[in-house]
Amino acid sequence: MQAAGAPNWSFGLLTDVGRQRQGGVNQDAALALDLPHGGLFAVADGMGGHAAGELAATLALDALSQHYLARRTPPPIRLAEAVQDANVAVLRHAVGEYVGMGTTLIAALIDRGALLIAHVGDSRAYLLRGGELFRLTEDHSWVSEQVRLGHLTEEEAREHQWRSVVSNALGGEERVRLELFGLRLRAGDRVMLCSDGLSSVVKDTDLLKLLVRPLAPDATARLLVDAANDAGGPDNITVLVIDVRQDLKLPIYDLPPAHHGGPDYVDVLLGTQRGPGAWGSSGASVHLPAVPHRHPDG
Repeated sequence: MQAAGAPNWSFGLLTDVGRQRQGGVNQDAALALDLPHGGLFAVADGMGGHAAGELAATLALDALSQHYLARRTPPPIRLAEAVQDANVAVLRHAVGEYVGMGTTLIAALIDRGALLIAHVGDSRAYLLRGGELFRLTEDHSWVSEQVRLGHLTEEEAREHQWRSVVSNALGGEERVRLELFGLRLRAGDRVMLCSDGLSSVVKDTDLLKLLVRPLAPDATARLLVDAANDAGGPDNITVLVIDVRQDLKLPIYDLPPAHHGGPDYVDVLLGTQRGPGAWGSSGASVHLPAVPHRHPDG
C-alpha cells in the first residue's frame, strides 16, 4: 500500500502466526506511521510466554509511536529517546504473570532522503540497492556473537539449539542498549524489516531472489511470508517492505554513523552524540564493513 500524502515511498506489511505456533498466538507486532516528511516503521518480536510476548510487543510499539510524536528533539535523538520510552513501558508492565517478558525492536525512520535505524535484539533490517542485498543490522544474540568470534559458521548458527536466545531486548533493564545509525536513501532502494520468523529460516540469498522481483511491496511481503511458511513456519513471521520512489534532499541534522562495538546504553549514546557535528556530515557515507552483514557506501 502507499501511505496517504507520501508519493515518494510506498510500503507493504504482513504478519502471520506461522505453522507451528500452538494456539495461534502471534507475539509479533508491526508499526507503520505516516509523518510529514516520511514515516516511522517498526517490527517487534515479543517473548516471555504467549500473553506476555504479545503484550510486550504491542506495548513497545505503542510507546515508540506515542513518544516519538510527543517529543521535539532532532529525529536521531528523538528516535533513541522513544526507544528508551518503549523499554520503560515494557519494564513497568513486567510484573506478576508478566515477569520476564520482553521484546526485540527494529525501527526505521524515513525522513526526507535519510533512513535512520534503531535496533535492539535479533529482528533485522535489510536494504536492497542496485540488485545487491545489504544486511544492515547484526543480531544481538548468543549465536551471532559466536559467529563473530569464529566459533560457529552461519549455517551452524542457523541450526543451533540456542539460536533463539537474544542477548539484548526491551524490558531487560532500566536503560536500553541499542544501535542507532543513518544512511542516505536513493530512488529505487527497497528497505525490509522482519522478525526472525523470516530470517531464521530463509537464507539471505533466497531473500534477495524474492526482493528483486518487480512486485509491489505488499505482494513482496506476501512472497516472503509464504517462503518462511514453506520452510516450516516454526515461528511468527512479520515482514515490512518499503520502496523509495525518488531521490530527496537530506535533512539538516547529521546522520549518526554505525558503532562497531555493538549496542550502547541509551544515555551513553546520547551523551556522546549530542551537539553540532557530533554525528559527522549529513552527506557523508556510512560504512559497516563487519561480516556477515554489509552496508552500502553512500
